[in-house]
Amino acid sequence: MSARPVRGGGLTARDLAHGVLVAVHEGRRLDRELDAALARAGARDRGLLAELVRGTLQWQARYDHLISRFSRRPGQPEAPLAAVLRLGLHQLCGLDGVPAHAALNETAELCRRRVGARAVGYVNGLLQNVRRDVLGEEPPQGRAAREALLRPWFDDLKPGSAAWQAAWHSHPRWLVDRWRARHGAAACEALCAWNNEPVPVTLHVRRPHDVAQAREALAASGCVAAPHARVDRALVVGDGGDRASLAALLAAQPALIVQDATVQEATTWLAADAVAAAGADSRLVDLCAAPGGKTALLAGWWPGALLAADSARERVRLLDDTLKRIEAPAVGVVLADGTRPPLPDDAFDVVLLDGPCSGTGVLRHHPEGRWRLRAPHVTRSAERLGELAARAAGLLKPGGCLLYATCSLEPEEDEAVVAALLAGRADLEPWPDQEGRWQRLWLPHEAQGDGFFAARLKRR
Repeated sequence: MSARPVRGGGLTARDLAHGVLVAVHEGRRLDRELDAALARAGARDRGLLAELVRGTLQWQARYDHLISRFSRRPGQPEAPLAAVLRLGLHQLCGLDGVPAHAALNETAELCRRRVGARAVGYVNGLLQNVRRDVLGEEPPQGRAAREALLRPWFDDLKPGSAAWQAAWHSHPRWLVDRWRARHGAAACEALCAWNNEPVPVTLHVRRPHDVAQAREALAASGCVAAPHARVDRALVVGDGGDRASLAALLAAQPALIVQDATVQEATTWLAADAVAAAGADSRLVDLCAAPGGKTALLAGWWPGALLAADSARERVRLLDDTLKRIEAPAVGVVLADGTRPPLPDDAFDVVLLDGPCSGTGVLRHHPEGRWRLRAPHVTRSAERLGELAARAAGLLKPGGCLLYATCSLEPEEDEAVVAALLAGRADLEPWPDQEGRWQRLWLPHEAQGDGFFAARLKRR
């Protein structure tokens, strides 16, 4: 990856990256800030900018441990200085193609511009020590080679301990403790490691479109896509390119949506029996539908009326855009709070509730999410999900099905919500599939995709 300075309105790629990192620390949205920075960067070097931001966030705890080992100052640096140090360490420890002298010189100049000249000596000294003591004169190429040199510097945390897993795999300690308690230390380590793997672009070929024809159409447009090993309507893109290229590809291919293979598998498992039993007069509502992936999957599959709702205007616009692109005008769209939807009780054959949650199953997509999340967020999310689930159950007609899902791995948002719903409504019961399963948890490292929870209930 090129280390050439990128100019955007007088700012280098490192300046732009630093601005995004500080903005995210202050609570602003990563996607919005990064998109704005990418628009200011040179087109040829936007990949470097994106990697500087996302990689620095992804490995933040690993770099903070190195800072604590090599810093001669007490305490944690303030956000602007911490961002400079993490960016410098990511260039030394996380990137191929950035010479050590370039990483050091550019980080020192970045510090001079963004923090002040007085901090330059501290930053340069810390990075020089990491290079000399950890990586050698010129850091090796390849993640595995660099990690072999880095790993001994984390031995003070006792390899395999919760503290070691949190620092080495760069996850919040409270979340590591939680996952170790529920899944065990080995599964927690595999899960954390998986969250740091690259995320391929995975597509879903919507029914009734043919998967082989869709793959041929992609190949004709220069996009190589391979069938997924487990999910029959999923295609994995070899090189996803940038977001603009992907958007252009999708604009020309209404048969395709971007959707993780686990989500495809879970949605199909949830809905298959309901679709098989549905007629042309059956009604389904997707209660928290935006940005529209599951609605789009169902649009070519569900034989009856399909309604999609969400509570925010911006999200409803995303939902509308998705449905227009896939040419599904028959789907109704409603702006509605799922806890108080303007919909009649006892009216729907199927209610799909993929509720807003902590998102701990999809942290590999959101490197900033792991640092924003706190334990109280899980509790508040579980309360909200309980309200949504109770209202969703009220929309079911007798014999109707409630399909409940989250992208959370946390039991408060998953099994506990379902258990409370069953305890509170005597007319609801589990609805098992042919193998006797009625609720399932996909752990990301086992599914080799996103983490997901799903449950099937039926009103008597």
